[in-house]
Amino acid sequence: MAQHPHPLTPHRAQVAEAPSGGAGPATPEVFAAAVGGIGALRPRPGLEFEPLPAPRRLATHSHAVSVSASEQREGGEVELGSGRFVLLYEPAGHEEWLGSWRCVTLLEAELEPEIAEDPLVADVAWSWLREALSGLNYAALGGTVSRCASSGYGELADQGTSMSVELRASWSPLPPLDASIPGGPAVQRAAAAAGRARWSAQEAGPGLAAHVEAWSQCLATAVGMPPELAGIARLPRVGG
Repeated sequence: MAQHPHPLTPHRAQVAEAPSGGAGPATPEVFAAAVGGIGALRPRPGLEFEPLPAPRRLATHSHAVSVSASEQREGGEVELGSGRFVLLYEPAGHEEWLGSWRCVTLLEAELEPEIAEDPLVADVAWSWLREALSGLNYAALGGTVSRCASSGYGELADQGTSMSVELRASWSPLPPLDASIPGGPAVQRAAAAAGRARWSAQEAGPGLAAHVEAWSQCLATAVGMPPELAGIARLPRVGG
């Protein structure tokens, strides 16, 4: 499988705060709408979103958030997994992205030893992401899945050995398919392949936030959270 564009690695571009005020390029309306939609997300119980400094060098405009998954245990709150989501926007378009947008993501989740030893665990982890994205329109999905073992030594020897899975993926989010367009999905996918699929400011807020939410649901699945019940309202964001 070809390497997906702009994988998240600790040695890539320096992470810095996005420019503000008069510095840097003006923020396009469609990108501001996307950031606003992501900021308005209400995470499910057990998940928490936090803004992150966005990498500057991957695209003209970028926005980043982290997610953590935790549960209450006898000794207090325990983190089960975490991740990063970076939304990239290049107004002029990017050939490899098939458009102007790219989602670049990382998820890490602890696994039970018997699950981690399953030879199909990488395939299963990848299926979690595919299933989470199944209701969305996207292109050029690529990524890697790794199993990691961590052992404590010295003063950390009491931590023992833990197993985790790491999923790195990127994809190009596309506007929802519109059955009313002549030619239907086939025409829209061809437009995406030619880099002509464009988000409007009205679509970008809820549409791109849906990709962040799908990614967070992938983490929830990875750490063993049960599916959410339909019709159960989420609590509003604190202060919002």
